[in-house]
Amino acid sequence: MQLFRIEVDDDNREIVKYKSGDFPFLIYTDEFRLFDEGYIRWHWHKDLQISYVLDDDVCFQVSGEEIILSPGEGIIFNSNVLHQIKPANYNCKMISIMFDQSIIAGSDHSLISKKYVDTVVNTNNLDFVVLKRDVDWQNEILKYVEETNSAYNSQDYGYELEIVNNINWIWLKLIRNLKDKIQSPPKKVSPDDERVKTAINYIKANYTHEISLDDIAKSCNISKSECCRSFKRVLKMTPFEYLMEYRVLKATEYLYKTDEPISNICINVGFNGISYFGKTFKKFMHCTPSQYRANIKNTKKLGSTEIKKDN
Repeated sequence: MQLFRIEVDDDNREIVKYKSGDFPFLIYTDEFRLFDEGYIRWHWHKDLQISYVLDDDVCFQVSGEEIILSPGEGIIFNSNVLHQIKPANYNCKMISIMFDQSIIAGSDHSLISKKYVDTVVNTNNLDFVVLKRDVDWQNEILKYVEETNSAYNSQDYGYELEIVNNINWIWLKLIRNLKDKIQSPPKKVSPDDERVKTAINYIKANYTHEISLDDIAKSCNISKSECCRSFKRVLKMTPFEYLMEYRVLKATEYLYKTDEPISNICINVGFNGISYFGKTFKKFMHCTPSQYRANIKNTKKLGSTEIKKDN
C-alpha cells in the first residue's frame, strides 16, 4: 500500500503530471488514508481543478473561507488559487479532476480562449465555485463530473471526445450562470495571497534554521503585525503555526523515507529540543513521531502482503 503526498515546486505550485502532453487531463481518487500527511497541504496550480466528494465530509480551505462538503457535492478551483483540503476522518475519499485551459480554449489565441476562458481565469471575482445538489445548474455540473469520471475509467473508444464535451458543457453552465460575476469590475485586490506565498517560500528555504516572526515579515516587506493578519486572513493560522506545521511535515518525510533516529530528525527540521518536537508533532499529526513511524512500517508490510496475494 503506497503512501502519497502531492508534489510541489519551489513556489509551492503543484506539479501536475499528465499522462500525455497532447491531452492535458487527469482524474485521480484521493484516499486521505493513503496520504502520509493525512491531508493536502496549502498549494496552488495553474491547472483548473474540480473536486467531487465521495465518502464522508471534506473541508476545503480557500480565500479565507472553510467550506465543508458532503458526498455528492463538489468545488471548482480557479487557476493559481491557494487552497488546502482536509478530511473529516481517516476514510474520506474524493475525486480530483485536473485539466489545462487548452481543453476548453484550444489554442492560446483563439476566440474561445479570449472570450470565455481568459475572462474567467484572470478575474479576481471567482476564486472558486461550490457545487451543491439543491441548485439546478450546479447539480447539472455535478452530473457531468460523474459522467466524466465514468468515461475516464472505462476509456471506451473515443472517451477523450466525451471528456472534452463534458468539460465544455461544465464550462458553459459555469459562465452562463456566473456571467454577471465574471463581467463585473474587479474587486479591490488584496495583497494577502502574494504576501503569504512569499512568506511560505521563505519558510520553505529556511525552516532548518532559527526563524523569527521578524524574519518572516521582512521576507515580504511588511510589519510583523500585518504579517500575522495576512496569515490569519488567508490560512487561518499564524506565521509561527505555519512554520511549526511545515517542520512537522518535513519530519514525516524523514520518518517515511529513512531510518534516521528521531533525535536527529528533530534537529534536521529545525527543532531545538526533542520534547517540544514530540509535542508539536502530536498536535499536527495526532500521534507521536514513534507511532507515526510504526504506522508507516505497518502500512508498508500490508502493501507487501497485498502484492504477494496479487501474484
